[in-house]
Amino acid sequence: MSTKEPICVQIAALGGQGGGVLAEWLAEAARHGGYPAQVTSIPGVAQRTGATTYYFEMYPQRDCPQRPVFCLSPDADGLDLMVAMEPLEAARALELGLITARTTVLSATSRIYSTAEKSIAGDGAIASNILFTALEGAAKAVVGLDLDSLGGRTGGPGNATMFGAIAGSAILPLTAEDFRQAIEVKGIAVEASLADFNKGFNHIQGPASTSDILQFDAAPADFDKDLKALPEPIRALAAHACATLIDYQDDSYAHLFLQRLRPFTNAPKELTLELARRLGSWMSYEDVIRVAQLKTRPGRLTRIRSEIGIDEKAPLSVIEFLKPGREEFASLMPPTVGKMLMKGHSSTSTSGLPLRLPTTTVLGFGALKILAQLRGWRPRTYRYQCEQKAIEHWLGAVEEALKVDSGLALATAQLAVLARGYGGVRARGMEKLAGLFGDWSAKLKDDPESLSADVDRILNQARHDPDKDCGKN
Repeated sequence: MSTKEPICVQIAALGGQGGGVLAEWLAEAARHGGYPAQVTSIPGVAQRTGATTYYFEMYPQRDCPQRPVFCLSPDADGLDLMVAMEPLEAARALELGLITARTTVLSATSRIYSTAEKSIAGDGAIASNILFTALEGAAKAVVGLDLDSLGGRTGGPGNATMFGAIAGSAILPLTAEDFRQAIEVKGIAVEASLADFNKGFNHIQGPASTSDILQFDAAPADFDKDLKALPEPIRALAAHACATLIDYQDDSYAHLFLQRLRPFTNAPKELTLELARRLGSWMSYEDVIRVAQLKTRPGRLTRIRSEIGIDEKAPLSVIEFLKPGREEFASLMPPTVGKMLMKGHSSTSTSGLPLRLPTTTVLGFGALKILAQLRGWRPRTYRYQCEQKAIEHWLGAVEEALKVDSGLALATAQLAVLARGYGGVRARGMEKLAGLFGDWSAKLKDDPESLSADVDRILNQARHDPDKDCGKN
């Protein structure tokens, strides 16, 4: 690249990931270093149907006889650096022809799934390794960063860590001090941002790899013996499920997960993996207790402050908009009372009590915290009884199907996609499962081919046309 050509950088970020602040830091770092530069943005949709992209050009010469003329957007084969806070956004740039043999790609490895991916029931996600393989085949270099583990702030957006990675890549002729000064001048969470910057800077200068992109949480050491008894391919996934279920309920609940999984340890690998995924997800269904737990999680307010770009001293008000209905009240009651409350309730009902709960006040936060503390009461509730009974029916159907046809058993395991969402969506899915499993044994014995066709039809509808007559088989 000659000195007559600018260095071109594109940043792609989703709403709340701090892409705008990252772009402003870059512009300030260039100004501090004495280089002419320009940054522009193309607003997207913050809720994930699209990203906001920021385009930065910097002329690599301090003393210019004339002010350079910069472009507002990149050309094909025009990027020196592509920065993606989500790997799918780097893939979008690749599809547009922006990433070529001259481009270095810095991308977060963690996924925030797109609307298109989440609209498919089950697992419609594009695997991260597919995205990175495509990027590696086209770009000059690709570096993946696990921003969640590198960053020091709970729930932080990761933009300061990425800023450090940009500095460490040495693509821009700026000093580390230019970058650090930019953070100080902008004045947004300076101390924490500088700490995250240093972690990104040091990481990029060491050996980088995009391997091991999918990260699993580890279970406590007390679970090692039980986990080692499982087939090796599912241990990491099962450990992750155990860690989640301990956080969701307790150790006993995690042991129940392992107990339920144990009869399938000698089943085909694909079936066992599918069961482990679906069972862990179903057992951690999001009831009102879990929602309260997540909304009072330590670090949530810090994350919100980071997303909107304010420091700890600025006033902040967070209001939760809730609409609990008969189902939510019944879910917390003992089974007998809950069943009475739900008598005659329609899955199409949208009625409820509108609430505005300010969780940045002592009263609002305290109310949710009390609700979150009902975790010990959960096993005695109507909702818990219903969910566990449905899980047992589903596992029993899979076990019976496995004796007849492993393919049907796998499809039956995938039927857990119907236990998704909340309110009417979940109620209709559960009704459909109950109707299918009601005479399962007889159908499996008398006409397994027709049963298999029914299962495939229901799965296809759930994945590709979920709005079509959700309440019927």
